[in-house]
Amino acid sequence: MDANDTQQQDPTPGPRKLLRSRQDRLIGGVCGGLGRYFNVDPILFRIGIAVLALVGGAGLLLYLAGLLLIPSEPAVPGAEPTGGGRSVPVVVGVVVLLIVAWPFLLGGGVIAAAVLVPISALAIAGVLVWWLVSGEGPSGEPKDIALRAALGLGILILSFAVALGAAIAAAAGGGTIVAIALILAGLVIAAGAFVRPVRWLILPAVLMALSTGSVAAADISLDGGVGERHYRPASMADLHDRYELGMGELDIDLRDLELPPGDTPLEIDLGIGDVQITVPTDVCVASRADIGMGEANILGRTNGGVDVSFEEHPEAPPTASRLVLDADIGVGALQVRDADDLPFGFDGFSREFDSHDLERDSDANSACRVPADE
Repeated sequence: MDANDTQQQDPTPGPRKLLRSRQDRLIGGVCGGLGRYFNVDPILFRIGIAVLALVGGAGLLLYLAGLLLIPSEPAVPGAEPTGGGRSVPVVVGVVVLLIVAWPFLLGGGVIAAAVLVPISALAIAGVLVWWLVSGEGPSGEPKDIALRAALGLGILILSFAVALGAAIAAAAGGGTIVAIALILAGLVIAAGAFVRPVRWLILPAVLMALSTGSVAAADISLDGGVGERHYRPASMADLHDRYELGMGELDIDLRDLELPPGDTPLEIDLGIGDVQITVPTDVCVASRADIGMGEANILGRTNGGVDVSFEEHPEAPPTASRLVLDADIGVGALQVRDADDLPFGFDGFSREFDSHDLERDSDANSACRVPADE
């Protein structure tokens, strides 16, 4: 083979032209042409156009502009491109279209976004999960991508179910079993790196580790059962030193009690849920609360967030009755109110206080005040 033959078989390519694709098209070949021009997968442009279409309709306008301005790939190789163009009338027409259509698409885009954005986010999450567990990226026919998204969502849901089960098992005292399962999963993943990769095991193992780690960090325990517990002791003999619940709602109403002078201890242990305690107005309240994640609202004083620690130990006259509260909660809320406060059911833990409430809250724990002459 001589040099002339080589030159004939390998001609110097000309400059790349941005043309709408005839082979890789769903509507007008705009994304296919952009993908070929920039040498990337057209699915990236399709996702971008779809996302922008949900944000005020910008994607629709941009795609329409591409149809008008980008010429179509010729049906016969070597022929001139057809359609599209960059003449002044076409450009002016596109600008006018953008100005006129934008207000109409903006309102519809907001409504469509409220419905379609969550669906799109789920689809993207499914594709990414399938990419992680199988190695098949977001390419191919739309039906293939849709199938991968569905399979990925199924794996994601199953992984979250496994993680939730592991968290419940750890909170119920089965942390050792969960730890053994995580160690075995890690060994299998490590061995797969040398034999055959087991990518499908990575996601559930990671979610299991995160869920059980969160349970351990928040010190969540499901000892004490699950459900709603309501207590309204009528005498000191009915009052327990400790109330425990694994998950649910714990309601302790002390309004009928005549607490003796001095300190009365009350210990609360809750894994997940809400604790509501009502005390008489003439009782001083000293409190300590440790909450892994949630809120403590004690007589109008509020602390919330992650790793909440609330502690208040006011002095009280020797003749006063003081309730010494010690609460440990994994995830949830603690609220202590006096008998003059609004019922808990008025607006839950997030009710807004009016001026009368604020005035009363400023007087909270007035039973703890030591007279000036003492």
